[in-house]
Amino acid sequence: MAISVIVQTFTGEILSRSVHPGIGALCQAAREHHLPLLSGVDPYDNTVFNRSQVNDVRAELDSLRNAGDFEDLVLWTELVQLIELVNAKPHRYLLFNGD
Repeated sequence: MAISVIVQTFTGEILSRSVHPGIGALCQAAREHHLPLLSGVDPYDNTVFNRSQVNDVRAELDSLRNAGDFEDLVLWTELVQLIELVNAKPHRYLLFNGD
């Protein structure tokens, strides 16, 4: 399953993206740990998180990393940078784009 992650404005402008091949495995690990936001990412459609939700997504990423189930530092860094971009200004969204 190929999932990409995009930072998008409310007008649809794409500011940044990650196409890392480990995103699907990350979402699967979140399902195994019963993490509510990342486990709800739809692998076949779009899942959007707003500015107030991305901090919880970040907490879930950190939880997976601390549990030892998320060792890909490159992917973690990319996702954290995307979350920071969403937090930088209002009307930005973190969009997981399923295949």
